[in-house]
Amino acid sequence: MDEQDHDDQGKRLLERIQAHRGYTMPMHRLLAARHPDFLEGYDRLFTSAMSEDSPLEASVRELMVMALDLAVGTKPEVVRGHAQKAIALGATEEQVLAAIELTTIVFAGKALGAVAAVFDE
Repeated sequence: MDEQDHDDQGKRLLERIQAHRGYTMPMHRLLAARHPDFLEGYDRLFTSAMSEDSPLEASVRELMVMALDLAVGTKPEVVRGHAQKAIALGATEEQVLAAIELTTIVFAGKALGAVAAVFDE
């Protein structure tokens, strides 16, 4: 693949991502320019996981992604975006809060798991 084909593939991918998701992120643009084959594979995974063919309801998928983003330390605006999308898809604010609380419990449990090691039990 020559450089022009590489650039064309990246542009097509960005257009497709924009059309499906309504946005592109800096990572999309960087990968489109530098490694469009990888971006294409990543986008296929993302599209498949977030597909309407999923047995999980769309709002549940967004709540899960929001919680996972919290867990891995993604930027707050990304977490907020998934929370807002979950609400737009039918989740309640109470469900968003419950997902955040569950994420908090997992982190608290991990930290508290050290208690036995600290006290040699």
